[in-house]
Amino acid sequence: MITPPPSTNIQCTNTKCSTFNPISEQFCSRCNTPIIKRYLWATGKIENNQEVGTLIKERFLIVNDQILIDTKPKLVPPLPEEIPENIKPYLKLFSQKLHLPQVYGYLEENKAWLLEYESIPLNKTGQLIYPQLFPTLQESWKNSSPLRQLNWFWQIINLWQPLIKQGMLSSLFEPDNIRVNGSIIKLIELKPDQKPSATLQDLGKLFAPLISDVNEDIKEIFTNIIYCLQQNLLTAPHDILTILDQTFFILNNNYYTRQYQIITATDVGKKRKKNEDACYPELEEVKNTSSDIETLTIVCDGLGGQKSGEVASKLAIKTLQEELNKVYQKQLKETLNNNNWTPLVDKDKILMALSKANNQITTINNGEKRIDRDRMGTTVVMSLALDHAMYLAHVGDSRIYLINQEGCHQITVDDDLASREVRLGYGFYREISKNPYTGALIQALGTDFAHNIRPHIKRIILDDDCVFLLCSDGLSDFDRVEEYWESLVLPIVTQEKTIDQSMKDLLNMALTKNGHDNITIGLVYCQLKQEESDHKKELSWSSLAEIIPDLPKPMPSIDAQ
Repeated sequence: MITPPPSTNIQCTNTKCSTFNPISEQFCSRCNTPIIKRYLWATGKIENNQEVGTLIKERFLIVNDQILIDTKPKLVPPLPEEIPENIKPYLKLFSQKLHLPQVYGYLEENKAWLLEYESIPLNKTGQLIYPQLFPTLQESWKNSSPLRQLNWFWQIINLWQPLIKQGMLSSLFEPDNIRVNGSIIKLIELKPDQKPSATLQDLGKLFAPLISDVNEDIKEIFTNIIYCLQQNLLTAPHDILTILDQTFFILNNNYYTRQYQIITATDVGKKRKKNEDACYPELEEVKNTSSDIETLTIVCDGLGGQKSGEVASKLAIKTLQEELNKVYQKQLKETLNNNNWTPLVDKDKILMALSKANNQITTINNGEKRIDRDRMGTTVVMSLALDHAMYLAHVGDSRIYLINQEGCHQITVDDDLASREVRLGYGFYREISKNPYTGALIQALGTDFAHNIRPHIKRIILDDDCVFLLCSDGLSDFDRVEEYWESLVLPIVTQEKTIDQSMKDLLNMALTKNGHDNITIGLVYCQLKQEESDHKKELSWSSLAEIIPDLPKPMPSIDAQ
């Protein structure tokens, strides 16, 4: 394996510290700030016969012919003034950065764009575990659980529409371009489409070689999905997702059990006179649960500097909690003996609850004739575990992170001017966000009626132990989560710390390193266990046909053998 020389030194990212530390160290020797090891992928080969171990621009150290490491990560990377058309899709797909790289910088002499990824797997000495950043899907497929195999395929289907909209669907059809980071699909680069465009039928051909290594529990179903794709019997991503979600549902209820631990905390911080944040549930101790609505967790940040921000945040939480409890308690009574599952109805219920909370705050603002900065409002992030998935919703710049053995993954994208400018293809995030005005929110609950507010609602399939971290920007500002997740949150997953111990450590860190704003945190620890039982519901194509109307009946495919 080609790795940076042990003598490689990385500059501390603390703005008050410029110390260079060996790459093998985890914390700065001077200020104890975590050392950021930012490995980057260069599009094309590094030219001009530059050797491994040398520095480009006295900053970027060459690890191999396509990978570099930034030895001065606190500096803004070099970027051109004009953005080429072939780079704009990276910006316009900014909301998909969980799966796609983002542009980090540009090396003009080498004509190489530098791409950045979240949570590249590293060993304890800061070296790459995988020579090409992540393992390929094919390398990881064989020994993975049935839940994870389905999860990877589900994510690829969900990427179909965003990629096709930007003319980048070909990114899914180069096997070496599809990588995985634990449960998360990662694409190394975006590949522009060539005519004729790829189809779902082509996707069936791509996945056919993996059939032989599909887990036996799901082999019949997965094989038939691939046959249907090859034979053009499934022609829309939605139809595939319907089959996958019903399979997830059966797996979840017959092959796995899930337990959740939840804790929340809030603090006024060191500089604010009052706390405009709020959280649900308000807990003094850890909550243990296995039921769906009981996992509801919410963090709200009343708009700072505006009147009655604390009123807006508390009203939002009260409304969301009441509305969601009411609708799910009713559903529980109606479907107690129902073995089937209707996918995606939960998104609508969450959206309706958010809309009601939003309109209640807006109505108060309008009734009191509040205008501009006098209007109260609040950000919101919420999580709700339902069946096989975690539903995650947000409006504003409070954040949700997924933390597991493989890394820290930011699930939400801030509703601020900087993110909007990037999504429109106008500029690069690091460059735009240097301007403090671009941190202004473009939406929050209560700023307008619901038809003008666009809540973001995502689903994450739960296929392993993990922690969801919900927080206001009192914690996330200055990249504190990215810096401290490994030392303060990951120990929950590895069972080296309890969830309440980690919460205390996070609050203490936030007060010490930030403290400029109110701090509110919610931690949701999900534990997944495989069920050992001889009475599991059958996972077969015929059993799905009893549930899903007009399920196709493919012929055995010679090409897939």
